[in-house]
Amino acid sequence: MKMANTQLSDATHIMAYIALHANDNLKSERIASSLNTDPTMVRRLMSKLRKTGLLLSTKGVARPALACAPEDINLRQIYLAVSTRPELLSVDHDTSQDCPVGSVVPKVMAGYYREIQSSAEGRMARITLQDVMNDIENYQHS
Repeated sequence: MKMANTQLSDATHIMAYIALHANDNLKSERIASSLNTDPTMVRRLMSKLRKTGLLLSTKGVARPALACAPEDINLRQIYLAVSTRPELLSVDHDTSQDCPVGSVVPKVMAGYYREIQSSAEGRMARITLQDVMNDIENYQHS
């Protein structure tokens, strides 16, 4: 069984961390310590976020910044920026074409998966980075 993809969670964590520590020295090592991961993974995700215009940085300066206000960045944008494969679910197409079930299930499931993908992306588009940051602060104070 494959491990769940945590890129959306990790990238959102990075974006929130940067926004909440905007005046601090934000070397990738420091951000990585918050994620319990290595700085290379943080730099890789930050590179993807930069390439899609969600994050700004200056080479040699440890002060990355959001490209726009947290309320103008949503989870769908972050998800599409860092996902190597934008589909949430994958249909197994390696089924028996000789079997009446195996020959049809991939087509059936593909339709359901398109609906699930559309619903999930629609919901992600309505959750802003500011919402996430507000929830972080609420949990910290509860």
